[in-house]
Amino acid sequence: MGMFRFTLHLPVRAHRLTHRCIHGAFGMALVFAAHGIAAQEPPGLDNAMIVANAWLAQADTDQIDAMWQGSGTVLQKNVSKGAWHKYLLGLRRQYGEAKNRQWLEVERITNPSGLPPGEYLNVVYSTAYANASMLETVSLVHGESGWMPVGFIMRPLQQTPLAQRAPAAR
Repeated sequence: MGMFRFTLHLPVRAHRLTHRCIHGAFGMALVFAAHGIAAQEPPGLDNAMIVANAWLAQADTDQIDAMWQGSGTVLQKNVSKGAWHKYLLGLRRQYGEAKNRQWLEVERITNPSGLPPGEYLNVVYSTAYANASMLETVSLVHGESGWMPVGFIMRPLQQTPLAQRAPAAR
């Protein structure tokens, strides 16, 4: 299983999603292999970012049904429209409105275990919500019509207080 990782390093310490993460609202799993960083970006990365950003914009404006309808069959077969609506409304109630979102990392996964064969991307964001800072991951699959969203998760953003960081090398 091949993997591509292009990372933009920001001054925020975020958990790296490198071994095994659960993707999608209810357990779609993508398995990442630690094969290092490639020197080139995958074809269509710009289009994938446009799709991921547009999908999150729909979440930010409560267009939850449109998100589900615009998602790939991997998500639609595993999560009903009603369950998707309940999941995203629950996140909105818990964390509040998105205030600021920054792209952190894109990971490419080829033929992940437990999912149909193909090219997948995970686009990871650091997002400040009204009530918490979170890592958001949008999972996409490449199909005949381009990149399609197939999963979304949020996890707390872990930041290490300045006093607990290792001292700089002298």
